[in-house]
Amino acid sequence: MRSRREGRRLAELTTGALLLVLGTALSIIGILFSPFLCVGIPLLVVGVILIIAEGGQVTKAPPAMYPGYPPGYAYPPYIPSPPAQPAPPAAGAAGPPSAAGTGRFCTSCGSPIATGISFCPNCGARVAP
Repeated sequence: MRSRREGRRLAELTTGALLLVLGTALSIIGILFSPFLCVGIPLLVVGVILIIAEGGQVTKAPPAMYPGYPPGYAYPPYIPSPPAQPAPPAAGAAGPPSAAGTGRFCTSCGSPIATGISFCPNCGARVAP
């Protein structure tokens, strides 16, 4: 497989050869028709210059490649630790249940509210049912 640089050099060499052939053909035709001679000779000269300038570079050997990186160190695979066991539920406090057994609290003062009450007994704020 050709590298990009080598492909470009080969394209320039091909361009030079094409100009050389085209310049030669137009120069031969230019012997009979002089306007073709004015175009053919400059193309011939440019083609020769391109072949000489780029021709030697195509035949050069590519530079030596640098050695690759050595393989990395082997690491052991990552094994995640098992999840921690949840703590056992704490024993409930022994005592009589409060009026806040329903879990409702006043949004203004935070005091517990019994079921079915529309106003807070502590601050008097309206509580959503």
